[in-house]
Amino acid sequence: MTLPLVLVPGLNNTAAVFDRLRAHLPAHVPAQAVDNPALESVDAIAQALLPTLPPRFWLVGFSFGGYVSLALLAAAPERVAGLAMVCTAPGADTPAASERRKAGLQAVAEGRYVQMVESQAAAAFHPDSLRDEALMTERMAMVRAYGPERYAAHVRATIARPDRSALLDGSRPTLVVGGSHDKLFTPEVLSYAQQVPGARQRTIEGAGHLVPMEQPAALARCLVDWIEGR
Repeated sequence: MTLPLVLVPGLNNTAAVFDRLRAHLPAHVPAQAVDNPALESVDAIAQALLPTLPPRFWLVGFSFGGYVSLALLAAAPERVAGLAMVCTAPGADTPAASERRKAGLQAVAEGRYVQMVESQAAAAFHPDSLRDEALMTERMAMVRAYGPERYAAHVRATIARPDRSALLDGSRPTLVVGGSHDKLFTPEVLSYAQQVPGARQRTIEGAGHLVPMEQPAALARCLVDWIEGR
């Protein structure tokens, strides 16, 4: 049995964002999906998660989970066998990005959290996924379980996060994965992988930003090949 995968979810996601992915992982690859607590810094989230994690593990951060994963790596580098960054990047927010995020905080303050997330579906998913009623229902159930309070805390944590690009120094296996139709973390944005010694960059076809839900089998194959050195 290999070391376990630790799966860290993104904004508006509970651990359920990885349910489909986990169903496609082989039996010899154990996986633990976590829920990010409603704390307002990625470092505080990392400190809350560390006692719940295995002594050593492969780390997979999806979107906001990538920021938390880098905080985990900074806090306990000896426990991280390798890092996969899925639809995420290591840099800090630009001032313009921080200002855009404040609109989400305003939506929460006005009681429009669920409506706001519903309106973002076209930007979050591949066009084919939008026609998958089961997937859309699953996503909105997850969003409601996640809730506006956690969203607001995680937006503030996103705005405050530091640039941790220097942690991607090639000292451990690194994988950078994106969706072919992700409008935010495009393959070009994820080309930072080319600056990481030994890192692999992979693009998964037929996916927008929600790669773990849209193309779980393809992502599972990508992760297994990576941890097994193929």
